[in-house]
Amino acid sequence: MAEKTLEETDKFLKILVKESTLTPRQLEAIVFYYNNIDSNIVKNGYVEFKGNRVSKGAFFRTLNQAKTNIRKAIITLLIMAYLGLIDTNQLEIIIQLNSIMMQLKNRGEDVPEDVLNAFLERVKTAIDLRKRVK
Repeated sequence: MAEKTLEETDKFLKILVKESTLTPRQLEAIVFYYNNIDSNIVKNGYVEFKGNRVSKGAFFRTLNQAKTNIRKAIITLLIMAYLGLIDTNQLEIIIQLNSIMMQLKNRGEDVPEDVLNAFLERVKTAIDLRKRVK
């Protein structure tokens, strides 16, 4: 039986991945890599990834795409702040949302759909440039 994807096991993560710059496969590759960072994951030119043998080149290409997308997302936030298009209040809201997200994750139970949708809506309004007041 094939392993479940991350977003199949975590409804909250599934919603966030849809709104991110990462593909589900890129996210799985980066999680796999960091969970096995102290291991030699390459065996005979392949990586055992999600129960399949994936060529070393294909795996590391996906992993590097994930790292690039993460770096670009962070740099985009920094550019927006540098240009004054988002302010420290918006960045603080993002940090607060991270704290709320971790609390929801640590509850260890399924988060109700309405809570997930409210969280995502709050994320969207926190970075909505049209609502910025000078």
